[in-house]
Amino acid sequence: MTSERASALLSENLTAIYGYAFGKLYNKDDVDDLTGEIVCRVLSAVGRLEKEEAFWGFVWRIAENTFCDYLKKKKQAHIPTEELPATEVSPSAEDTYLSAAEETDALYRLRRELALLSKTNREVCVAYYMGGKSCSEIAREQDISVEMVKYHLFKTRKLLKEGIGMTRTLGEKSYNPGVFRVDFWGDRNEYWELFQRKLPGSIVLAAYYTAMTARELSLETGVPMAYLEDELEILTRVGALKKDGQQYRTNLLILTDDYEKEFVSKTIHIYKPLAEKLFAEAKALLPAVRALDFRGNDYDNNRLLFALLNITFTQGWLKAKEVSPVGELPPLPSGNGVGWVFGYDNDYTNHHFIGVTMQTYNKAWNAWYSAENYRVLESVQRYDHACFRAKSEALCDAILGKESAQEEWILSYLAGENIVFREGRMLTPNFPVFQKEVFEELVALLEPLIRQTADCMIQVSEKAAVTLAEHAPPALREQCDPIAKIHHRLDVAAFLLESLIGEGLLTLPAEKTPLCIWGVRETY
Repeated sequence: MTSERASALLSENLTAIYGYAFGKLYNKDDVDDLTGEIVCRVLSAVGRLEKEEAFWGFVWRIAENTFCDYLKKKKQAHIPTEELPATEVSPSAEDTYLSAAEETDALYRLRRELALLSKTNREVCVAYYMGGKSCSEIAREQDISVEMVKYHLFKTRKLLKEGIGMTRTLGEKSYNPGVFRVDFWGDRNEYWELFQRKLPGSIVLAAYYTAMTARELSLETGVPMAYLEDELEILTRVGALKKDGQQYRTNLLILTDDYEKEFVSKTIHIYKPLAEKLFAEAKALLPAVRALDFRGNDYDNNRLLFALLNITFTQGWLKAKEVSPVGELPPLPSGNGVGWVFGYDNDYTNHHFIGVTMQTYNKAWNAWYSAENYRVLESVQRYDHACFRAKSEALCDAILGKESAQEEWILSYLAGENIVFREGRMLTPNFPVFQKEVFEELVALLEPLIRQTADCMIQVSEKAAVTLAEHAPPALREQCDPIAKIHHRLDVAAFLLESLIGEGLLTLPAEKTPLCIWGVRETY
């Protein structure tokens, strides 16, 4: 084998020899000396090697011998000849321990730096040094030129050499990933399952206020690039992250715990006076409401007031939307629907709802229902939205007074939650049901209450948009207004109901009761 060929191979693989020397000595000056000595010895002896396939085995044997000779020379250089012992002294336990610790640390540093390499650099490095593949083979696999392969190897060697000597500290998300919970307002939620795992949530939390490169996110989360890259690609594809050059930034507005607490402290005084006023006006309307012909007009005052006030709140939300529109729902990045996606940096700690359903029709469009799960009502009403379409059809069957063709477990669930009464496949609603014309009469009676609720919702959402913009990164401030309207207008309804229950004006029943569910028949 020629020395020119050996020189080329050594030049391309110098990082491996440097890593070997670093694993043995750790001290940079000593490492440089040992690396140079190994290269010189290989070049001076390579003429004896006949087959190139045996080159690396030949190199590592020389490296081991060179290392042993290096240690002997170094020891002799530091101990005067007259003081040399007559017999060889074994290394102390401390020396042995320190040597092993240094070797382990060096290996850790090398592996750490390999874990931080980008996809192409890492794959080229592994294929060349560990897979023993040539530059031309790697070029074919990576679909790049041989020159680019050499460039990536050069860049990798430089990165490894620089990184091995660095002290790197893993970020907080590596041991304290934080909590991210997603919220969605639209027609197709594709984000729920994605954020059931900690890593995607940790990434969007980490890159919320400060854009970060993939390497920075790798250190912050403690996740090697080989695993992180897939997550970054998925989050970017669904629009949760946005990539600007080499940096990623979170593209979802996060309603932080700090923000929510600050905003509540600014607005909490609004709700009690309005809640008491709406309650008094709704109570005064009870005789007129009972005179209407609908299922539920014979409920006791407490239950009927729950229904009337919930209808007031939801109709107030719709009126606020009419007066001060949320705007068109933006298309989802996946192209599979429209909606707003946002999140929280806590486990829904500040949430006042456990799901909201407004005016959901059946497939025939001849019946619809509304179901609001206020958190304060969780002990008596929690309408589970799983298998949404099947449950909606069954509820509308009950509203229409016809047998339901839905699966047995759907019917059993609705009956078990006391939402309906059941005889075989015939379901009877345990909630108010209105003919369309009667419901319109009721809404007309409630109009003054609805208008007051809508005014409050608009006022609160306008304040929220301003405060939220103060907490949001500049790139996301355009999302503050629509999301404030979606999130905080609903919260007004919850605060009003919580105030009435807290003041004892409304009381929760002892058994499961669908207090805030009602239905409407479009036709007989």
